[in-house]
This record gives sequence, C-alpha cells and structure tokens, in this order.
Amino acid sequence: MAAAARKTKSTLDFHQIPNFYCCYLLKSVRTTRATATYIGSTPNPSRRIRQHNGEISAGAWKTKHNRPWIMQMIVHGFPSKLAALQFEWAWQHPHVSRHLRDQDGKALFPGTNRPRMIKTLVKVVRTMVASFPYTTWPLHVKFFTEEAERLWNTLSGDPTIPPLPIGLTVRAEFEGVDGKSGKVGSGRCGPVDVTDAVFTSSHLAKHEAILASGRRLHCVVCKDALDTYQTKPLDSTLCPTPGCTATAHLACLGHHFLSLQPSSTGLVPRGGECPRCQSYILWGDIARGSCRRHAGGVAAHELDNDDQSDVDEVASLESEDLGQVLRPLFRSSGSGMFRGKEGGTMACARRDPWSLPAGEFPFSCPRSS
Repeated sequence: MAAAARKTKSTLDFHQIPNFYCCYLLKSVRTTRATATYIGSTPNPSRRIRQHNGEISAGAWKTKHNRPWIMQMIVHGFPSKLAALQFEWAWQHPHVSRHLRDQDGKALFPGTNRPRMIKTLVKVVRTMVASFPYTTWPLHVKFFTEEAERLWNTLSGDPTIPPLPIGLTVRAEFEGVDGKSGKVGSGRCGPVDVTDAVFTSSHLAKHEAILASGRRLHCVVCKDALDTYQTKPLDSTLCPTPGCTATAHLACLGHHFLSLQPSSTGLVPRGGECPRCQSYILWGDIARGSCRRHAGGVAAHELDNDDQSDVDEVASLESEDLGQVLRPLFRSSGSGMFRGKEGGTMACARRDPWSLPAGEFPFSCPRSS
C-alpha cells in the first residue's frame, strides 16, 4: 500500500510561507433563485471547486446538496494555513468574532446566526480586509463573477467600512477560477496560479545576480555592512520590487517602516516605501522573499482537508493569546529592535521575517483584548 501523503507543517526551525492559500466564497446555482452560500479555505481553489461540485470524489461533503456551485471571489495572500483558517472562521461568524467590534466593543454584524446572503458576506469580507489585524497581512482580492464585483463596488461609499489599506489589490477575473467560464476577464489562460513560481524565480534570480557580482552589501537603512546576507537570509531583506537590489537588516527596515507609521497599532509594519526605489512594498512580500531565499525555492505543497474541526480549533484562539499559540512556529537568532505596544521601541530577538517580541503572531495578529 502506498504511503499516505504527509501534510507540510511549519517547524520551530523554519516557517514555510505557503505558495498560495485563500479563503473563498461560493454561491449555489442549483436553481435561478438559489441563495445558498459557503465559505471555505484552500491552497488550490480551482481544484477545490471541482470537489464542491462532485467532479472529484474527495472532500467537500457539506456542499453536496446544493450543487452546482460557482466560486464568486477569493481573498489570498495568507502567511500560513492557520491565518487562513482564522480569517475563514471570522468570515463565517462575524457576529461573534472579537476582531469585528466597534470602539465600544459591540459587534459590527450583530445577530445570533451566521450570515447567509451573499450581499452580507461581501460586506463582511470588505470590512475584514480593511480592519485590524487583517490589515497587517498582505491580502489581495479576486472576483470571478460580475455579481461579486458589483456588490463590492456598491460598498465604496459606505461610511461604516474603513478605507482599503494601501497595497491591497482588487482584480476582476471573470474567466473564472478555473479559466473556463467563457467570459472575458483578465486574459488569464487556465486556472488561478497557485505555484508562486513567478515571484520566486524572479526574486531568486536577482538574489543570485547580487551574489555573483561579488560586491559588498550594505543595509540601505543604517548603512552598515550586511555581511550575513547570504548566511542568514532570515535576518536580511532584499527589495521585492523588480529591478531594485536594495538590501537591509530585517530589524532596521522594520523599525524604519514603523517610524513612518506613528498611528499603527501593530508591532510589525504593513509595509513602506523602499528607501532606494521609493516603491511601496508590503512587509509580507519582503518576508516571503527572505523565506524563499532561505529555502532556495518555493514552499512544499500544502494539502487540502475538509475537517471543520480545524476551523473550530482556530475559533478558540479568538479567546486566547493567538501569538503565544503560534510562537513555536518561528525560530530566533541575533537581536534587533521593534516597536512596543505604546509606540516606543523594545528589544526583541531578530527572528525570521514574521517573528515578534513577546510571542506576537507575525503580521501583528493581536493578543485578544
């Protein structure tokens, strides 16, 4: 009997940022008046929709009674499967999520039941991507139907929804998640790319060219020599902007970005302008590049599962210290400085690109309050 495929997991020594992980919204088209919806998460949305529609036998049993389904939209860019599961649960349960509260602690989406209508679910997710802690993750949005895009756009002037954060991209790809809708979209041929091969190959090629040049590298922020760039890739950064070869100490760049964001509530920045090329770069892309340099390529393939217990387990983290729960996923070395909770600075271990002082979750996923 063939050995069962092993699920890839982050370890204390090395956190693998997934090549791709998304949360998705489905709507049933069983009849012209069908309104059933479903929210899930997956590393491969084109394969997942086939499971939901029964084209692949494994998994997705909860949606068999309302087939067929159309994938309306996805939110992608999660730094880990755990982050995607947390987002998925909050999208499913906005009425009880502690991250979707106003300044007085009242639920932004009150009620005793999960929202089911697509209009409400689109409003929930637009609110989420514009709210802390999700604004500290490098998230992006894709629409696969005109309906989802229209509902999203009608919320542009809603005063109850914060403005979208800088760096978040919103794309309409009406050719569908599998590229087979028959409609004109973004020009993509085939399914949504989940390999991260384009970013990784380009970033590693630039990295290898820098090494081949033989020149001594310096931190673009502090101007000191960056002699550990090759030996300790998780302590250094390479600008992810095509054509820019700016390098920096991880801690220096993080502190520099935070100094330009005095109102930020996080311990790690959302992003900032590269001191050399002046392009706005997401901290998520900076760290992804460091992890790809450390691994020498893309991450191992993530496996889907259909276990609701995973989502429910993450739900319990909303009442615990999420940072402490995830702390074992990240390694530490060296020393550095990041901002403390009151906006000052605090000493911390210079860890991989996601690690934070006091056990906080990378991308500033907050402690519960």
